[in-house]
Amino acid sequence: MKLKKNFIIDPVLRSTKNDDESDEKHSDWLELLFDLIFVAAISQVAIDLSDNYCLTNFLELVPLFFVIWWGWTGQTYYLDRFGTNDILIRIITMVQILVVAAIVLNIKYALSTSKAGFVIAYSILRFILVAEYLWVGKKLPEAKPLTNYYSRGFFIAGCIWFLSAFIPSPYTFITWIIALAIDILTPLTAGEIHVKFPPHPTHLPERFGLFTIIVIGETIASIVVATSQVKLDITTVFIGFMGLIISFTLWWGYFEEAMGAEERVKVRGERIAKYHLWLYSHFPLMLGIIGTAVGIKHLLYLPVYDTSYDLLILCISLVIAFMSLSLIFISSLSWKQCIDKELFIYRTPHYIIIVLIFIAGFLGKFIPGYLIIFIITVLSIINCIISLREPPEKVCKM
Repeated sequence: MKLKKNFIIDPVLRSTKNDDESDEKHSDWLELLFDLIFVAAISQVAIDLSDNYCLTNFLELVPLFFVIWWGWTGQTYYLDRFGTNDILIRIITMVQILVVAAIVLNIKYALSTSKAGFVIAYSILRFILVAEYLWVGKKLPEAKPLTNYYSRGFFIAGCIWFLSAFIPSPYTFITWIIALAIDILTPLTAGEIHVKFPPHPTHLPERFGLFTIIVIGETIASIVVATSQVKLDITTVFIGFMGLIISFTLWWGYFEEAMGAEERVKVRGERIAKYHLWLYSHFPLMLGIIGTAVGIKHLLYLPVYDTSYDLLILCISLVIAFMSLSLIFISSLSWKQCIDKELFIYRTPHYIIIVLIFIAGFLGKFIPGYLIIFIITVLSIINCIISLREPPEKVCKM
């Protein structure tokens, strides 16, 4: 029996072809399927947050949320640089999807009874990524500086994650911090390796843009479902409607104001730090979007009760999202442009909006929740309107 010719295709170093317009790369169907399973994992975290919508639980879930997002980011970067459309990579991706499903099943009690299942599943996900990089290093000797560096870092982190499953609390969380630090520092300390092997200038922003829009879409769906599950009256319909508008403004903020999915300039010199700023700003953005969605759902369920604490967390979540959008916008500029007075003046209205939303979070003890959400909705709309301004000439010259 003969296998199809495209069963195994040697990896290609796509970053060397970034100047070639013929090497246009777009997200494929398998990548989109891969996104959906991670969105399911994020949804599970959102459910856990909704069950106990308080600042303590919010902070406790941040590491779990980061682990999920980081797992998605790792494979996304691999496929961006070396991905092939062969059958083998499809099989490997399907295996990863099964592993992520195991992560989803163990998230709810990852901080207590099912921590072993959670960390073992995540460590397997890291080991698969390590195997992929070792495969690339074998087939592409010129890529070994990158693949060897990533393989070592991610393998050490994966081993620590795995061993933490057998370490009793509270030492478990200490090992998590160490493993997470190694996971994060591996790409951060790669330095000039990023210059030699930059990501694809259009494919990677497209991947992050699609993932962002899926998360926002999940937010919209959750608000609609929550609205359908409560007694419909003027207050609940009003809150649901305001929640949808806020979701739309987050979409606008990412794709219009921050231009988060636009082509990224190749990494050179100071651009390494700016590219990392763009990358890591997506994590608090996702966190802010999820926190905002859960907060809106809580207002729907408890529209007439004392929801001042919920409103505070909701406003903080929205502030985090808008601050992340500002960082993503700044990541397109040089350091010289970032400290330019004209840029600060241009962005000042956006900063004022962020401060006003934060202040609104403390007004829950004095005015009803539906008025608070009306205020932050109006502020979100204003944020969209002021983004229509033509930026100053210095800012335009990126």
